[in-house]
Amino acid sequence: MNKNWKRTVTSVVITASLMTGSIPALADGTPLDANAQVAATYKLTDLLDVELKSVLNEKVLGGTRIGVVVRLKNKGDAITRVPEYELRVKTAEGVEYTLQPSASNPKAIQPKANSELSFMSVIDRTDEVKLAEVNWTDVDYYVYPKKETLITAIPVTDTVWNGSDTVFTDPAAIKKWSDSFVIPSLQSPIQYTPVGISKESTPEGTVQVVQLLAYNPSDKRETVPDFVIEGRTETKVYSGKRVEEGAIALEAKEEKYIHYAIPTDQDTSLLSLNLLTPEKFAQGGGTADGAAAGLVQYNVGRLNILLPAQSLASTYDLYKLGTPMVFDMRSELIHPDIDVSLVEFQMHENEEEGNNTVTAKVKLFNKSDRPLAVPVFQLDLLSSDGYEYSGQRQSMSTASILPNSGVVVNYSVTVPKSETGKGLAFKIQDTKTAAPYKSTIAAYRAELEEKKKGDSFSVYPFSIKVRNWDVSYMFNAMNQTYSYKGKFFLDIKREEQIQVDQNFSKLQFEIYDQGGRLLATSVNPLIGAGRMVSGENNIVFNGTSEQFDSPITIKIFEVFTTDNGEAKRLLTEFVR
Repeated sequence: MNKNWKRTVTSVVITASLMTGSIPALADGTPLDANAQVAATYKLTDLLDVELKSVLNEKVLGGTRIGVVVRLKNKGDAITRVPEYELRVKTAEGVEYTLQPSASNPKAIQPKANSELSFMSVIDRTDEVKLAEVNWTDVDYYVYPKKETLITAIPVTDTVWNGSDTVFTDPAAIKKWSDSFVIPSLQSPIQYTPVGISKESTPEGTVQVVQLLAYNPSDKRETVPDFVIEGRTETKVYSGKRVEEGAIALEAKEEKYIHYAIPTDQDTSLLSLNLLTPEKFAQGGGTADGAAAGLVQYNVGRLNILLPAQSLASTYDLYKLGTPMVFDMRSELIHPDIDVSLVEFQMHENEEEGNNTVTAKVKLFNKSDRPLAVPVFQLDLLSSDGYEYSGQRQSMSTASILPNSGVVVNYSVTVPKSETGKGLAFKIQDTKTAAPYKSTIAAYRAELEEKKKGDSFSVYPFSIKVRNWDVSYMFNAMNQTYSYKGKFFLDIKREEQIQVDQNFSKLQFEIYDQGGRLLATSVNPLIGAGRMVSGENNIVFNGTSEQFDSPITIKIFEVFTTDNGEAKRLLTEFVR
């Protein structure tokens, strides 16, 4: 059995929105968010309009770096040249600084098209610089004194990004968890909804995985733009990276999950997420594709997404054993002709290892008239106080489910001895879509089955009753030891149409003396050669003891093999 139980704090768990339909949009494809930020447009020339996209004002080694990105729109029917105005920023104290244009800035703009221009300078100031205005000034150097004409000015309000420590103050830039939004400043109609965040332990350390649902409300294909997700605590910021590699395209009205992995410290509890978009500035000799020695790349914060203060596990539907689960409609992991249901859910104490073990038995039933592949998924537990525990899946050799038939898969989850089992929830995890991380496709609250003491128990699809039993011992005078044999009379019934393979659970019989010492064990299969049958079963125990104390206790366990070793579940016990 796996001796290491994983303890992770889940900041947020997947919500019921996963099980619902598409995110609605207005008929014209506009975002639903009434507080969405819309950039103001100003007139630069008769044919060119300008809007402020990004303003950077951050401390760097040796001073303050100021960067501005603007978007120009050509309203004309012909190519229009970008005027050679100076772009300046004015501080709250009235001081102006002229920014240098990026070497990759376009010189002209195609008709009815948009282009972005980048400007940047590092000024030799280490005190706080508060920006108040971005303006364009026409400077005539061919007269004396030179003539300066202000063309247009844009006030700087809450659009300044001072680095990752920036605190969002604009209400339009602060989103609640599960609110849909578009990314301000980007000319993209794609809407995003945060639906899940979970903490995972990996060989590289602790990673918090954010799951976003991206939806394209438009009537044409759209590509998901580049952006970054950061995790924030009260004192620290953790940078994340998108799990999916390469371009992600969404067809009209299509939705798709995207995931971000945020490496954090082990005990980190995130309070919110920052969404940032990348910008770049090429110094002299730079090109638009970044092939320049002087390329400066930076991120600018756009939104802050608040995380709920507590786990949402209590909002899950309460699961009833044996009923088919409802999965995320966007997931393709579970074939629609396969019913997945939890048929056993129990917890018992593992005295030797000082923990508890929860075992979950999942039935997969093929309703179709053709064989279907056995889906491979993970089952994890979520405690009432927000701790998440990873399950271990039973090893299986069965690759497909026969028509109108089912298979059973066991999961074993090791939890601390302090776990009471009250308010548990389980999550069905897709381990492939966001590999190497997990993506939740179903989640329910579930009540553990009550422990039943007696002569009947279930190892689904087998129902077993012990009608009578006896254990005899033999004393070997040669080596002064006791050996044991047992005789068990059983009634075994098996549910039809359920496949079992050679890796199916076995029954393990254990003998304990009055002092609680393990004397001998015997493992017996329920299928194949030497299987347990209805009627008389003679059992030879492995193990001997040098002394014998009466009464003895017989414990019967269900045992099965996982990738992390053997797992077992206490079924019943007898004393004689």
